[in-house]
Amino acid sequence: MLKIRKVADNSYRVTAAPPHVEAAWSSDRALSGEEPIQELLARDCHQQDVGDALYEEDAAWLEKLK
Repeated sequence: MLKIRKVADNSYRVTAAPPHVEAAWSSDRALSGEEPIQELLARDCHQQDVGDALYEEDAAWLEKLK
């Protein structure tokens, strides 16, 4: 399971569990900018899965990184 929930403009809460990551993890605060991506990639989540989950929650997420 990989769930990214938008809590404010460009801020997200993340919950991830196997098979997307090796060990279950949830953010303890809202993550902004590239933080959700960095945190998930550091936990061996596949980049495509991260992008898909972000897009599902916020179709404009990529534009906000620029």
